[in-house]
Amino acid sequence: MYWDTEVTTEDEEEIIMKMAHKIHNYGFDIAAVFMIESFKPLSYVGAQMGRFFLSPFLPIFGENIEIGGEKLFQIFEKRENVEKLIKAVEDLNQQEKDQEKIEKDKKLEEKVKIKKGKTSEKKGWRRFLPY
Repeated sequence: MYWDTEVTTEDEEEIIMKMAHKIHNYGFDIAAVFMIESFKPLSYVGAQMGRFFLSPFLPIFGENIEIGGEKLFQIFEKRENVEKLIKAVEDLNQQEKDQEKIEKDKKLEEKVKIKKGKTSEKKGWRRFLPY
């Protein structure tokens, strides 16, 4: 296959971040971290099994998929890259929680302003009421 394919550290980071974003976009943060943590000790064996069982079928889907599959096997046979993926998924999840907290605080501030009477943003038929 592509035994001479070299994976640079930039390629590793790019692929790890792509996978972390995909996991996060589908909402599988907790489930993925749990599953990846469970199989982390077997990452090398899993990569070798993937090469043995999946590599013969990858050329069917094209050369880009075949090269990408080989790069994936090379990246995730190292435990430190598996740990980087877990960390990236956890960071994305934390960023989303922080963003939600900021938005929630802004909404709470708006409600407090409306109750104090500083802003009278009434919508619909309520804007005609004097109170």
